[in-house]
Amino acid sequence: MAFYTVQGRTNYYVDIGEGRPVLLLHGISNSGRAWAPQVPELVAAGYRAIVPDHAGHGASGTLEAPFGVQDLADDTEALIAHLGLDEFDLVGLSLGGMVALELALRHPRRVGRLIVANSFDRTATPQFKAMAEGWARTFEQPHGPVLRLEQNWPSLVSSAFQETAEGLRTWQVWHGIAASADGPSLAHVARGITNFDRENGLGELTMPALFIAGEWDRMSPPGLSLAMAERAPNGICQVIAGAAHISNVDSADEFSRLMLQFLGSAKPGQFEV
Repeated sequence: MAFYTVQGRTNYYVDIGEGRPVLLLHGISNSGRAWAPQVPELVAAGYRAIVPDHAGHGASGTLEAPFGVQDLADDTEALIAHLGLDEFDLVGLSLGGMVALELALRHPRRVGRLIVANSFDRTATPQFKAMAEGWARTFEQPHGPVLRLEQNWPSLVSSAFQETAEGLRTWQVWHGIAASADGPSLAHVARGITNFDRENGLGELTMPALFIAGEWDRMSPPGLSLAMAERAPNGICQVIAGAAHISNVDSADEFSRLMLQFLGSAKPGQFEV
């Protein structure tokens, strides 16, 4: 089945391939379809790709109240239990990276490898709260999710990617997803994620952790990923040249290369750049 129920809500996911499970967690106002470039690569490499839509996103059910990172992690725990997973790897981007961090700190013995891309370890700041409130107000407008995508597309992916055929295809698909998104639910998530703070917990990460940044990411600058990697005992940071905030999409080949090399490396010191 492609659905599971948690606290009376129905969430959607896809489960493709066989082998070691890898959970792919997407960013705010997006959906699991954002991982389309990586799913075939993982399956071809012998992994099992599990790609949920966060609550209030994509094909998952709507929300009626603010919903934070801890809540999204709770939902993902419910999916893990639903699938009967014992050990798994986590890959998260932006909001998905925060959820991945939360889960890795909750389940250090079950998470084998952690990849956090273009993300944050702390949102409980006046600056982030102001930014998220701006998102929420846009989502609440008529056709708000489409409006936000149109406003933010130039900063989400690199200008070089926007001009390619794949960039145009991605724009069309994401525009259609935004057109069917529930704006009030996305606003609840935007307001709910502003109390996240795992900055001091990074030193407790016991598993190998790769932090990926985009060279031109203005939302989550490379320095933030570098600082997170420095605090994680087994942390490594890689900056993708020419990438913006959604680095797994505008620099899909390089992102997938880094991801697969890291997931397949036996020890932290054996990861090659």
